[in-house]
Formats: sequence, structure tokens, C-alpha cells
Amino acid sequence: MKKMPADNLLRGMVFLLIMGGCVSEQAVVEPTATRALISSAPLEAAPVGPSEFLKLCLARIASDSSEGARMVAEQSCQDNEKLHQGVVGIAVAKSANRASAGTQGDSLDACMARIPADATVGQRLLAEESCKRDQFTHH
Repeated sequence: MKKMPADNLLRGMVFLLIMGGCVSEQAVVEPTATRALISSAPLEAAPVGPSEFLKLCLARIASDSSEGARMVAEQSCQDNEKLHQGVVGIAVAKSANRASAGTQGDSLDACMARIPADATVGQRLLAEESCKRDQFTHH
């Protein structure tokens, strides 16, 4: 077996780290641009098996990548999935299953009730118009 010079080994490791970073960056940035992950449907029990977020991330791994690059990318996807699930869990806990402002399920009355009592006339007018616009847009 030939000895691999330390320089080549170092270059290979740097390449794998860069590839893993690119894949993880792509997995974090791109799914937020797709509307498929955003839903106003009532929350259900988490499905058993890989989530859509993880499936999308794994699908983006180049099929012609080396075994090492693939392993790094898969691990990166799994790490991002854990982070994603943590964020989703916190959001669900904080919202107590209430609809987000300006989304389907948010009522005009609920939106108007969130306008602070100490808002200026201009702020109140702008907030009321925003509530009406959101109501019209989503219903």
C-alpha cells in the first residue's frame, strides 16, 4: 500500500469539510424557500421515519459524490434535521397551537386584539389595514 503524503490527506479532509458545509448550507437555505414545508393544517403526531426536511436534504446529495463526501453530507443532513426538529418543537410549544399572525386560521378579531392599546393613531391605522389585508388574502 502506498503512503499518502500528509499534504494530500489534508487537502482531502478540507475538501470533505467544504462539501459538507455546502450541502448543509444548501439544506438549511433552500427548504425555507419552498412552500411545501409550510402548512397551516392542524398539527398532528410526528410521523415515524425520516421527515420531509430530511428527505429533501438527502435528495440534494450528488449521486456521483465519493463515499466519504456522501457520509459527511448525510451526517450534515441528520444534524440539520435535529436542529430543525428542535426549532419546530420550540415554536409549537410557544404558540400553543395558535395560528400565526397573518396566516390562515388567524381571525380578524384576534389580529385587531393584538394591536397595542398605546399605539399611535398612525400605528393603529397601519395595523388595522394590515389585519384587513391579511384577512382578505387568507380567507
